[in-house]
Amino acid sequence: MNDFYEAWQYLLKHSYYDHQIYGNTMSAFPASLYIEVVKVNPDNLTIEDDDSKNTLVQVWLESGCWLYAEDSRTYEICHDPGLDIGGNTFEEAIINLSDILKSNELSR
Repeated sequence: MNDFYEAWQYLLKHSYYDHQIYGNTMSAFPASLYIEVVKVNPDNLTIEDDDSKNTLVQVWLESGCWLYAEDSRTYEICHDPGLDIGGNTFEEAIINLSDILKSNELSR
């Protein structure tokens, strides 16, 4: 997928993010996003200890589904490391996240 709007809509409607509340299904996608803006080394896309090597700005995303926690009797976001992704812009990171979920569907 290479269109930001289409990728956002795909994620918003994806069953992975379905959240049941009061008998209704809603998308937990937007609330499941953890967004971080970082500077990385463009050669290996990691954050180096030597800050002078970190010259490329990236947007990193973490995401996951919501699970019911019996002990607290509330829903909590569950971090899914398989959905950790980034991009040079927020739009690119969202497109990359949708590509992960789409590829997981194809591999089933």
